[in-house]
Formats: sequence, structure tokens, C-alpha cells
Amino acid sequence: MKAASSPDTLTSSHAAANQAATNGIAMPAVVNREAAPQEEIPTTEVPLNGELTEPLLIDMDGDGEDELHTLIMDTADGQLWLHSDKETLELFLRRKRSKHARHMTPDIAKLLNDIEALAKKVHVNTYGTTKATDRVSKKTGLPKKSQHVAATKAERIIAVGQLREIAGLLKQLNAKSADVMKKVRPPSHKEKSSVHTTVDGDTFCKEVVMHPLSLLPRDDGVTGSAPTGESKLFTALNRKITYIRGHMLNDHLHGPGTNDNLVPISTPFNSLMKTTVEAKTKEAVNANNKVVRFEVETLEWGAYKGFFKGTFLEENKLPAKFRFLVQQLERDPTKDGSEISHWKLAAKSPVFSDTLVHTIPTSKETKSGTMALVPETFIPGYYFSAAGTLKEVPPDYHLSGKYFVNGSRFDYLFEPFGLDKSTLFSKEYDLEITTAFKMPAGYELIPIAQKPIAFIHDNNIHSTTTPEGQSFLIAKKTEQAANEAAYAVKIEEVRKAKEDEKLALEKKKTPKPEYKVKTMAELKKERWLRELGPAFKREVEKYTLELNPEFGKRFEDKQGEILIKTQEEWEKDPQLGEKTMDILMAPLKTQIARDKEELLKEQTTSDFMQGLLNELNATINSRYLPVLKEDWKKEKFNREAGAIIEGYKKYWRDLKGTLITRKREELLASVYKKLDMALDHVQRSIQKRKSETDLKTEETGDEKDKKPKIIPGPFVPNTNVTTSPQRDIPRFQPQSPPLSAPALTVADRETADELLALVASVAHVDPALQHPMGMLTESIQEFLRGPNAQSWENVYRILEKCKSVKGVELHLLDWIRMWESMNIRST
Repeated sequence: MKAASSPDTLTSSHAAANQAATNGIAMPAVVNREAAPQEEIPTTEVPLNGELTEPLLIDMDGDGEDELHTLIMDTADGQLWLHSDKETLELFLRRKRSKHARHMTPDIAKLLNDIEALAKKVHVNTYGTTKATDRVSKKTGLPKKSQHVAATKAERIIAVGQLREIAGLLKQLNAKSADVMKKVRPPSHKEKSSVHTTVDGDTFCKEVVMHPLSLLPRDDGVTGSAPTGESKLFTALNRKITYIRGHMLNDHLHGPGTNDNLVPISTPFNSLMKTTVEAKTKEAVNANNKVVRFEVETLEWGAYKGFFKGTFLEENKLPAKFRFLVQQLERDPTKDGSEISHWKLAAKSPVFSDTLVHTIPTSKETKSGTMALVPETFIPGYYFSAAGTLKEVPPDYHLSGKYFVNGSRFDYLFEPFGLDKSTLFSKEYDLEITTAFKMPAGYELIPIAQKPIAFIHDNNIHSTTTPEGQSFLIAKKTEQAANEAAYAVKIEEVRKAKEDEKLALEKKKTPKPEYKVKTMAELKKERWLRELGPAFKREVEKYTLELNPEFGKRFEDKQGEILIKTQEEWEKDPQLGEKTMDILMAPLKTQIARDKEELLKEQTTSDFMQGLLNELNATINSRYLPVLKEDWKKEKFNREAGAIIEGYKKYWRDLKGTLITRKREELLASVYKKLDMALDHVQRSIQKRKSETDLKTEETGDEKDKKPKIIPGPFVPNTNVTTSPQRDIPRFQPQSPPLSAPALTVADRETADELLALVASVAHVDPALQHPMGMLTESIQEFLRGPNAQSWENVYRILEKCKSVKGVELHLLDWIRMWESMNIRST
């Protein structure tokens, strides 16, 4: 098949392989192919890499026409290829031998042998070299033991010479082969044609028969061309919807663009013709150089409904069906095929045979603003559309989309909406384009909002929600409102009847009190239920003493829940009176002991962690704080130490039961390492103003003899260590705000500035916190402008409120400590 250069891919069908001879007899166009002289081997201008190519004019597809191809040597493997009909030289020569099997001549046989022999000289085994290697192929993933080495410049020069020598032999083979295997085709001939005339006087193709139809031009001189014929019908059609002037005989198959070969057809039908009858015929004639008989007939003029479903008269004038028949012809073996009479119908199946229905255009082909030609009238009832559009254009409405009117799936809604079901009938509209709807006299359009609605089914009341989408009623508003109110009364009557029925049934089911003698099992069950509580509590008291008050309370609360659940289960057990108390209490005793062990383990862990904290308390106050002489450094160390230990408390809580299995020394060593770093950081800090003590000394002049201010550590050591659990002692005790304060000291101002910076950084990271952080920032700035008891208290209250703000609660403890550390004293 000649796909790349067939007339089907060109702008017109005039580029056939052969030309018409005189007197209507067609002969093949045979190119005079003389043997090409041997060309000299080039010595320069040879590319050092890439493919080696040589242009070549030969007939590869056997249609009698020479095409421009390229002989290519792939330098990666030495393989020879022929383009543009991409094929290896090896397959091309094999095909030549097969075609010439009956007509082989000594000259052709020698040329085939010479080409094959020369082609072997440039094979991968001789072109370039190979070297041993041990690698893995990127394409296959398999190991490779050798690698091809690119040819040198000298080797490429030799290969180019060999390539040109092969090309010369191929040209000689082409010339010899053409003389032996030439194809003769008859001219294309129109055997029959007729036209259909409309009532407006337009003429269109009714029937065309081409016998034969070949690559050669028509014997009547008509050539294929684009549509040129105009018509009143075509113009009228395209005012509302797109139709095209369709060739019945394709212009690439010698079909003219005049009205006797044209019919207005829809765009979808034009696409259908391209992929069916036209594709098959072009493949046979243009690509494979076959000779066929082509028939087309337009049928059922005036029966086509079109997009507007019979309301657009111009569409109704078009044909509804098209009959196509394409049959292959075969040459009389005693004739050369140059004349029409040399060809007859082949016994093969038709190339194409079908009657195609004229496809309806889609809404995409309608012109902008087009409306349905015939308006509709609303029918009474309920209208629903999932995605329709409704526009009021007084006195009418314009609708488009799919609408269900009184659909059976909405039957349960008719009466609740105030409609009379007996007068309704269903209908469905599929409005591809906007359609005008008129309102019948006395009726109105009543929109239905999406809302809960109650309805009666099988004498029961159900509730639902009106369907999502567009819903409205076409009804007489007064009647509809009255029916809707009457149905609401009906619902209340059914609801009241159901309630009365339920009360009567419950009254009927209430048993009369009667004396019943209890069995021994029932009496025993009552006894076990009475004795369960005391027995259970006695068992719990055995273990409560092993726990401290806090965990003991938790233990008793949990067992109380178990007791309540057990009593409920025993009351439901019909076999309870047949069991013994020991059997019933056995699983409870096991559960109580298990719960005690779990709480005891948790208590031990809590005591161990409290011990760690107590030791840290003592060490911080004895080892770290005495090292720091300045009060401001002690305050700074307190803040950093508090943050470090808070982090470790959370880590130890996460360890849960495994905490006490860790080595105490290793746990504390990690904390001390962090505290040492904090101490070093504080010691290296530089005080940028006089200390608070110095400032006070300057003011009084006699403060040197007073005792230095004691800065409390972050923890208060617990000297009373017992086995009972210790509550976490707050590291900072909030101080009551002073009633009034003088101008801020340098230390207090520095603390306020530091808090301002921390608040700003949190607000910058999370924009959602900008509002609460903005309020806090404003209150701190107000305090700095006028430091007094009231402004200090305002900041403190906002800090307390921020504890409930998500994303800030982790910072609040440190911030409150900073604010409480201010040394504001009333004057």
C-alpha cells in the first residue's frame, strides 16, 4: 500500500500514477530507466557520524510510477533501509524475487544477486568493529559481552561508495522490472448519472455510476474539485443549522464540485461517509491501484426529519438514506487492460455495500440564538429537570434541557403538591435548543423550593425532601392551594388515627396483676442479686489499701461501673438461680485483680517520675542557681529551665510503663546536659543595663546593707517524700498584681519587649492567630506607655484568656511566667 504519497493525502486527485492517452485509451507511464553510470567514491565531505543516505528514484509499490525514496544505512548495525515506504532492503529484494517468479529474466536475476552480494559488505559484521565488554543493556537489562565500535572516517568513505553502487544497481533493477511487470489501467468512466430537482428548482445528485473507476483521469475531462455549486436550499438551511455540500463521488476520486455531484448533508453524516465508503474506495483505488465499479444513489427525498423533527421544512426536503455499492473489477487475462472493455466484475466480495441513514445534526451545529420553530404549550402538572434552564419571557417561558412532566417516579408528590392525580398524564421533553412554552388560560407557573415534605403511603405517614434540581407546577393557583391544604388535614387525621391505634394496642398489651408463686430458682436469683453488691465491695477493699488515695479513688470508680454492668447482666440471665455464688464471682475477682495490677503499675511509674522531678528541683536550687550572681540571669535561667523540664515531663509521660525500666542516671543525665547548656547560655548573656539592685542602691543610698533579693527556682523541692503519689508542685506561683507602680525598671521593660517579640513571631507563623495576638500586642504596648497596676492586670487577663486559643496554649505557660516575674511594687 502506498500510504505516504497516495493521491488521498494530496490537495487534489489529479496526481494519478498514469496519464490518459489519446482516443480515451490509457497506457502506463513508463519512465526511461537507463543504467546509472558508476559514480566516483567521494574522498571528502563525508559525515563522521549519523546515518549514511543516498537518494533514489524507483517504483517500490509496483503502481508503474517512480517515487523518490532514500537508501539509508543504519551505522549502528549496518542494516540497509528504503524510505519513505519504510522497508529493509532485504525484504524489498525478497518481494521482487516473489513477483518475478514467473517472469524472471537473466538480467533481473543477475541484478538481484549483485545487489545482495554488495549489501552484505556493509553488514554489521564488516562495517566498523566490535570489542569485548562486560556490561548490561539499558534496553533489555541483559548482560552484553561485546560492543559495536563506530567506523572510522576511512571506513565511512568506503561505505558511502558501496551505498552509491547499490543505488545504481537498484535503478537498473527498477528499469528492467518496469518493462516486465508494468500495470495497465483503463480511464475512469461515468456510466450513468441523474439529478433530483426540488420544488424550488434546485438540482442535486440523485445517482452516479462510475464503471470503471481507476487512478487514471476520467475520459470526459471532468476533474475532482471543491464544492462550487450554490443553491437556495443550502442557503436556507444554514441560516439555522450547519449543513455542508457533500460530494457523492469524492473529489479525490475524480468527483466534481458541481450540484449534479453534491447533496446538502449533515456534518455527522459527512464524517460517517469519510470513515466508511470513502475510506474503503480510496484504499482500493488510490493506495492499491485497483479498478472498481462505484455506485451511489440518494433515496427517500422528503422523508428526512432533521434536527428540528419535521418542523423545519427545508430539512424535510433532503434525502433520508444513501445507497453505496463499490465492487472490484478484474482484467481479462487475454487483454492488456488499457480499455474499458478489458475489465469485468470480480467474483470477490464487494469493497463496500451498504445503505447509510442520513445522520441527524447535533445541537452544536445550530446557529447562535436559534429557537425551536414550533412553540409548545404547558400541560398541567409537576415538572422536574436536573439541569434544565427556565427563563420567563412574558407572556411565554423559554425552556431548554431535559424535563420530566408528571413522571411516575414522582407519583407520591402529586397530592402533597395539591395536584389531582386523576387528571395528569406524563410526558418527557428533550429540548436540545431553547423552546418557547405558552401558558394555558387560567394556569400559572408555581416554583417548588427544595424542602421537607410529608406524604401518605399504605395508610402510613412518610417524610422526604423534594428532589434536587428544578421543580415547578403548572396549575390553577387557587385550586392547587385548596388541594394542598386539604391534604395537610388528611395527614393530620392519619397521624391522629395512628396515635389512637398505638394507645389502644399498648392498653391491650398491659397484663392484669396476678399472684404468682415463685420457684426456688427465682428466689435464689433474687438472693444472688441482693448479695452481689456487698460481696463485690468486699473483694474490692482487699486491694484498695495497696494504692494511694488518688489511684485508690480511680480503682473504686472503675469497679463501681463494673458492678452496675454486672447487675444488669445477672438480671437478664434466666439461669442465674441455678448457679453458685463462687462460680458467678470467679470472673469478677480475676477482673478486679487485673485492674488493681494495672493501676499499681501506673502508680509506681508516677512515683518514679515524681522522684526524678524532686531530684531535679533540689539540684537546680542547690547547683545551678547559686552559680548565677545577677538576679536577671537567675530569672532568665528559671525560664529556660522550666521549658526544658516541661518537655521532659511530656516525654516521660509518653514512656508510661517503660519509664521505671530505664536507668535513673541516664534519664537525669540527659536533663542535666540540657540544663548545663542553658546555664552556659545564660552566663554568656550580656546585661545591657544596670541591674535592678544597682538602680535601687543609687536611689536610696543605703541599700548595700540590705539582704540581696532571693530569686526562687523553677521548682520548690519536696522534702516530704513518701510512697504516696506527689502532685506536681507549680514551679511559679502567680503573684497578685500591684495596685500601682512607678516608672518601669530596665529589667521589667526588657521583659515586656521580649514578650512583644515572642507574640509577634507566633502571629507571623500562623495568620489565623493575628487577631488574638494583635489584642495581646496592643495591651502590652499600652502597659509600656503607662505602666501601672491596671495596665499590668489587663495584659495578665488577656494571657489567661489565650489559654483556650488553639495553637497558643503551648506558649502560654512561659509567657505568664515572664509577666509574673516583673518586679512592680506599689509606691
